Amino acid sequence: MPHKFLAESDIEEAAIEWLLQLKPYHYKHGEDIIGNHKKAILEDVFENFLKQTYPHVPARILEEVKQEFLFNAGTDIHQRNHAFHLKLSKGISKTWKEPLTPEGEEKQHFQHFYPVNYESVDKNDFLVVNQFTIEGRNRRRPDLIIFINGLPIVLFEFKNLFDIDATVDNAFNQVQHYIQDIPQVFETNELTVISDGSTTLHGTFSSGMEWFASWKSVNGINMVEDDFALETLIKGLLVPERLLQYIRHYIFHEWEKGALIKKAAKYHQFFGVQAV
Repeated sequence: MPHKFLAESDIEEAAIEWLLQLKPYHYKHGEDIIGNHKKAILEDVFENFLKQTYPHVPARILEEVKQEFLFNAGTDIHQRNHAFHLKLSKGISKTWKEPLTPEGEEKQHFQHFYPVNYESVDKNDFLVVNQFTIEGRNRRRPDLIIFINGLPIVLFEFKNLFDIDATVDNAFNQVQHYIQDIPQVFETNELTVISDGSTTLHGTFSSGMEWFASWKSVNGINMVEDDFALETLIKGLLVPERLLQYIRHYIFHEWEKGALIKKAAKYHQFFGVQAV
């Protein structure tokens, strides 16, 4: 890996550069996003997606749909994330009535809604944002977030390879602080990536460190050396069409020892199923 990518800020810049090579990703700096920073969701972007995807649905129904996607039941962040993941992967259905004639006769309408467009990838908004400030119990600024239609879906935390106190384990520990301080960013989180420029691991926010793993192939055929682990993960997993397949079919929740744990497939499991 080129040495210029080894400092923390350079790792971040390299990740952005590689993501922008994958259309239709586009980029904004966190400071350029105006809005309520107590919310991790870019609500206007999500509203726009719903309007463009379901133009025939009345505005009042779309508002109800938006609220149903964005407000998830649960006593803790793990339960709320599970509630959202079910809606993300399976969608939600709504029925409503609209007047059909001046006499007031009503017609029943039905629509199944998804917060992303799984069929036409380019109809989604894939936004890469670095240094986005989120206000919670404390103010935090994750290194990099991928928003899909305004929903924070993937979170990256980077550390400097040459700082003896800034290892990939420290990146994992930083994520644990985020869970406590800005839990709202994890309500819709599907993947968490930690990297020090040499080691890059992916997992879910509720996974223990031992469950984070490398993504070792871009195409499922050729293995890539660890020095290119961040680039391999981006080009092997975060390609928009593949990422949508992954979050829809390869992530699930299980109860373990009284805790709700989110699990995600490893690269060989994903490519193994894809090859069948």
